[in-house]
Amino acid sequence: MLEKSALPIIDISPFTSTQPVSRQAKLETAREIHAACRDVGFFYLRGHNIPQDVYETALQLGHEFFELEGKEKAKLGIANEDFARGYQRLGENVTRYQKDWHEALDFYRPIPRTHPLVTNNQPLRGENQWPTHPEKFRPFFERYIEYMLDLGQKTMSAIALGLGLEEDFFVQFLDESFWVMRVIGYPPLQSSTGKDGIGVSCGEHTGDFYLKLALIVFPEKPSDWIFADPIPGTYVVNIGDMLNVWTNNVYQSTLHRVIHRGDAYRVSCPFFYEPNFDALIEPLHPCLKLDPVKHHDPVVYGEHLLRKVSSNFEITEN
Repeated sequence: MLEKSALPIIDISPFTSTQPVSRQAKLETAREIHAACRDVGFFYLRGHNIPQDVYETALQLGHEFFELEGKEKAKLGIANEDFARGYQRLGENVTRYQKDWHEALDFYRPIPRTHPLVTNNQPLRGENQWPTHPEKFRPFFERYIEYMLDLGQKTMSAIALGLGLEEDFFVQFLDESFWVMRVIGYPPLQSSTGKDGIGVSCGEHTGDFYLKLALIVFPEKPSDWIFADPIPGTYVVNIGDMLNVWTNNVYQSTLHRVIHRGDAYRVSCPFFYEPNFDALIEPLHPCLKLDPVKHHDPVVYGEHLLRKVSSNFEITEN
């Protein structure tokens, strides 16, 4: 078992290199990621080949957006579109029925309103709402999404090898990944000590597989949270619900939360690399060899996501 006093730092470069790499090098990285997913559920990735100026620009543009006047940001409110895509003010994001102390701008893979899994009065249909200021926000983040999709695909290739599958096994479930990207702003928690008594930036939750440039903490026990301090040049990765189902509990989607204790306003840009909206997720054969009891029923990813998103927000009046 890995020591849970610190998260493992894994070099993904055998999968991101533009030069020929031996299968043995890929298998060694795959084994490291497999052990981290099995024993911890969180790890750092280095060697991802995303230039430093790219992720620094992502954070800077987030700061510039959140510095806009409230009325300007509210023009992109999620109620304008599908109650998922767009801007949420402080306290509008809800985790386990508790308000979170952050504001955010959310984007999803565009999906036609006529999609068979999407009906009226359900979220996730429609188009993203992009700010016009900063002017470079949309073109930059559209490029950033491509970087993250590529990194997600390469990480899943490593996970496939670690599970004893072919490197391209998950492509059939991820070739139209229903990605999610959030740009999140965290003010100091000292400013949230009013009548609502909000005490966390984002409450305890599990999620789907995603790559996140952010501070994350997770528990060994409910009273014992371990901090994942940011390491320059790395992404923090955690696995989530769908890998939990796919691996029949070999990989656990770890409970985690965000508590911003600093005095400065903080921005993170988590990217969620998700299965296709209509992908059927069920326990994989290699994992059933380890435990023949199926711990999960098959689930269509989009239906799972709709259930989660439907309780994520508490919209306030303008």
